[in-house]
Amino acid sequence: MSNRYRDSMDRLHFTQEQKQEMVDRLMEAGPVSSVRRPLRFRRFAAVGVAAALALSLGVAGATGALGSAGDAFAGLFGGGPAETEIIDQIGYPIGASATSNGVTITADAIMGDTYSYAIVYSIRRDDGSPLVSDETLAAGAERDGLLPLRFRNYGTQVRTSGGGAHGSSWFYDADPADNAIQFVEMMTQDQPLKPGTASVKFQDLSVYTDNDYRTSETLAEGTWRLKFDFAFEDSSISLPAGQSFTLNGMDATLDGVTLSPLSIQVDYTVHQELVWSENRESGRENEYDREQSYRYFESLPVVITYTDGTTQDLTNAGGGITPGDGETVCQKSRIFDELRPLDEVASVTVGDIVLPVSAG
Repeated sequence: MSNRYRDSMDRLHFTQEQKQEMVDRLMEAGPVSSVRRPLRFRRFAAVGVAAALALSLGVAGATGALGSAGDAFAGLFGGGPAETEIIDQIGYPIGASATSNGVTITADAIMGDTYSYAIVYSIRRDDGSPLVSDETLAAGAERDGLLPLRFRNYGTQVRTSGGGAHGSSWFYDADPADNAIQFVEMMTQDQPLKPGTASVKFQDLSVYTDNDYRTSETLAEGTWRLKFDFAFEDSSISLPAGQSFTLNGMDATLDGVTLSPLSIQVDYTVHQELVWSENRESGRENEYDREQSYRYFESLPVVITYTDGTTQDLTNAGGGITPGDGETVCQKSRIFDELRPLDEVASVTVGDIVLPVSAG
């Protein structure tokens, strides 16, 4: 499955069932060319038929002593000098676990901010045997460590203020010396997250076969349910907003910019309503809709400038487009590949609007 198609799925909001159906149709039609962003296995949950399987539901602390959040997320955000310190400031260890058919999934740690969160899980066989084969590990080594695995179905329920979501998830092996592999989910909501309880369900772990992402075989059959506190230190700041600007000849207003060491969200309204084409049932984005998506969303430049003079171009960030009532409300957001403290951010530029950042 091409990254370009996965990226476009991230930009618009569909139900999990609609996402999987569109992916399946695309897979049947053959490969799509072009890769625009670094590979990450973005997976959308399909509707599965649950078997009657024995499982045990764990709670936080069930696995004993907890490690630090910094250790759990180590290396996932570029491994910069401030990574562990930032994660330990905004993240928390969890330790909730569930076991089914001799395989245990443990929620290791969580971190988040106003709109985004990241959760790392460990998966291992209870008898100490390897969960995946050397062949699977070798396939991951050829893909920057990303393992060709999938859950047949998974979902995370958290409290929000409504709206849609986009994100990514993938498998990797944090420590080749143990028998566990890791699964990380990173998600961004259109509306603010609320504290409470996270409920997570995983079903049937599979491995893709013969480098073919159309076929897979089951590694571990089971259903795993976890519940844990959805809590973290929100270090987000809000930048001044309300400015008017022009986007491709259309009047627009910057509604808000929310920035944290983990992510950025830009909210804006185009004062003209986007009208999608009527031919969207196939799951393929036609040329007209691609042009409209670019005009209202993809073309808006978003750039972070750091105090050392370096910049990060986030123009290709994901998000949401909601047309209605004569205007189009958009959210453009991204979880960063590298964590940097806010005092290293000099400004955020949205279109031609430059917003100075003062973390103090």
